[in-house]
Amino acid sequence: MNGFRNERLRKRAEQALNSGGFEGAEVSATTLKEVLHELYVHQAELEIQNEELRTAQQALEASRIQYLQLFQSVPLACFTINAAGIICEANVAAERQFGLPLRRLKGRPLTLMVESLDHGRLFTALARLRDSGQWTRQEYAFVGAHSAIDGLTDARVIELEAGPDGVDKGDVLLTITDVTERNAWVGELQNARDEAERTRAAYHHILQAVADGICGLDARGAVTFVNAAAQSMTGFGASELVGRSFTALIGGDAEEESRRALTLSLADGLVRQVSNGRLRRQGAVDFVAELTVSPILQNGAITGAVVAFRDVTARRAAEQALAESERRHRTLVQSLSEGLVMRSVDGTVMVANAMAERLMTGPTGVLLDPCAHPLESRKPGDRTGRAARRRFIGADGARLTGLPPAAKAVDSGKPVVEQIVGIAEGDEAAAPTRWLRVSSHPVPGADGRPEAVVSSVTDISAIKSMERDLNVALDAKERFMAAASHDLRQPAQALTLLSGLLLKEPIPEDARRIATQLRDTVASLGGLLDCLLDISKLEAGLVTPHSAPVEVGTIMERLHGEFRAVAASSGLALRTVPVRLGVCTDGGLLERVLRNLLTNAIRYTRQGRVLFGARRRNGALRFEVWDTGIGIPENQLDRIFQDFYQIGNAARDRREGLGMGLSIARRLVHMLGGTIEVTSTSGKGSCFAVTLPQAAILDQRHCGDSPDDSAARIGEADGDASVLLVEDDAVIRMALALMLDGWGYRVTEAGSVAEALELVDGALMPDLVLTDYRLPDGDTGLMLMDTLRRRFGPDLPGVLLTGDTSSERLREAAGAQCALLHKPIQPDDLRRTVRASLEHRDVETETT
Repeated sequence: MNGFRNERLRKRAEQALNSGGFEGAEVSATTLKEVLHELYVHQAELEIQNEELRTAQQALEASRIQYLQLFQSVPLACFTINAAGIICEANVAAERQFGLPLRRLKGRPLTLMVESLDHGRLFTALARLRDSGQWTRQEYAFVGAHSAIDGLTDARVIELEAGPDGVDKGDVLLTITDVTERNAWVGELQNARDEAERTRAAYHHILQAVADGICGLDARGAVTFVNAAAQSMTGFGASELVGRSFTALIGGDAEEESRRALTLSLADGLVRQVSNGRLRRQGAVDFVAELTVSPILQNGAITGAVVAFRDVTARRAAEQALAESERRHRTLVQSLSEGLVMRSVDGTVMVANAMAERLMTGPTGVLLDPCAHPLESRKPGDRTGRAARRRFIGADGARLTGLPPAAKAVDSGKPVVEQIVGIAEGDEAAAPTRWLRVSSHPVPGADGRPEAVVSSVTDISAIKSMERDLNVALDAKERFMAAASHDLRQPAQALTLLSGLLLKEPIPEDARRIATQLRDTVASLGGLLDCLLDISKLEAGLVTPHSAPVEVGTIMERLHGEFRAVAASSGLALRTVPVRLGVCTDGGLLERVLRNLLTNAIRYTRQGRVLFGARRRNGALRFEVWDTGIGIPENQLDRIFQDFYQIGNAARDRREGLGMGLSIARRLVHMLGGTIEVTSTSGKGSCFAVTLPQAAILDQRHCGDSPDDSAARIGEADGDASVLLVEDDAVIRMALALMLDGWGYRVTEAGSVAEALELVDGALMPDLVLTDYRLPDGDTGLMLMDTLRRRFGPDLPGVLLTGDTSSERLREAAGAQCALLHKPIQPDDLRRTVRASLEHRDVETETT
């Protein structure tokens, strides 16, 4: 009630003062007193309100300071952002996190703080926040002063009044949590997880790839894992083994041992092995296995085990066989008449058979002792006992000095092979001598130095005696042969002349037949004497080759003219493919070698043909004589070059020769620096080849004009195109290769499609393919052309050879765009076809 009254008096006073009605008014003392009192009261109230206002202002300032300190102490970077995207306020955490002072952060555009790729995404999110008040926490890439920052961002709308100076405080509070380190840690953690997974996968693959069977078991012995090898060995699948007790796989006589090993390992955690266990195999007999049980320990507790096993059935059988073999070899070594001994470098006998033990106790022992002293000649003044009279001599009879074989092998570290040592009991030349053949081989240790020596010794006294007798016989034989050759030539010459004179006389037919037979017999005797004389000259070194430039083609044409009639008289076809090359050699000796080969080829060919040719091969000149004769069994190929050896002439028919031609030919070829070799198939024919070294070949020579037009064409060179020749018949392939080589082409030969493809894989790029239609293994020339054209292009020319004249074959060749020639093929036709195919290829290439 008093408050209402006071309020009314205050209003009246205010009206009087405001209207000016107070002046000149008559106010009673009571009223004035009341007004003054009211004024005092009002003043007191104003002072109280002012005090309360100051208190509230101080509290508000303290609260502002407190909130400002709280804002600055927040560990997250905080920004206030206005609608223009300008940073209005920032805290200390933002200063620390972005490496910029507050004065540079305030007023900084937010675009400078965010990676350009995230500009649109961040400002879209801020606009959505202002419109709908919704914000989704997500990461943005921010730009710091020193490095990029991955920031997990949160934002909310706030209402901040402008300061006294009218500065905008922003309407969005943006907080940024630095998750750079967390992301790095998460990345490292993910990499670690990926690496762990890769390692786990690698170990899994390793376990699946190992040859040993692996089974993982739990603490109760049940199978938890099996690899592929375990499934293969046992025949059970993974689904059949997992969850099953491993003891169910154990069987046979070793069941108890294997079970006990598994039980003990799961109980005490120790690794155990079973060398002769047996495991079951599904649908088959048990197999012998080596088992290793390895417990798995985790924190000191046994949580399971790993059982590794391998099938050693074959190895056990091999060990038994090896033991049996060792026993047999030991018996065999002990039964040898040759002494075998192995001694360490200090002389200790490690192994010795009975013969070696006997030899080591006698004079031979020094030869087998690795610690023996050098063999020295006896000096004047030495004792003259039996041991002093003993001499060690070599194969030449000279006294040996230096180390014996075993000691020498240890000292040099190199083997001593078949050293001939004689032990003579006395100084006389005719003293009894025991001859030995000794070999010593050092056995190197881990450091490479000899740690033992193995020696063998054989008593060859009987052989040396036979050798002496043989040398005496050979000397007698040489003297006899020389005398016989000299003494028999005179009557043989006389008989030759007399038989010739007799055949000129008009004598009866019976007498003429006898005279003719006499002449042929004397001629055979003369041939035998000539061969014996040739061998004697060759062995004595009296035949010396005289090298000079020789034209090979001339020799070959001369031999062709000589043997053409001989071959025709036997119903044979002789074909010669000469080569226009010059060589530096003894032309007479070379011609004699080739004449012997042609003579043998015609003599041992009953029907068919003989092919004689030459060509370059691997830089050397190679002569080849092919025939379709009786052939040579494989076990006699090395014997045909022996003196007087013949194939299929057990009765020694002189018309079949004397068996000396190849023996002489081999000696002559070796004198010319070349080689001679033979390949043959019994019943089908042979090929004799003589190869002269590359150094003997001179520059190519061109033949002059010849009346024979075909020969002239052979001499001309068509070019150096590369021709791949595929033909399974060796004789035909040889003839074709020689013709193509004579025309100047570079020829590469193959006997089948597989051989041709191997040559192509070896970087051969043919310009033309010349192939037979029917090839081995069911292949055809068209199949080969198709394969090669896929590799080298469809323009590769091909020439197809066939004996099939059917229209179907013609269509196939036309469809394959291959030239077709039918056997028998004339050289001129083949040459024209090859040349035309290459020219057509060149025209197409130029057009393209």
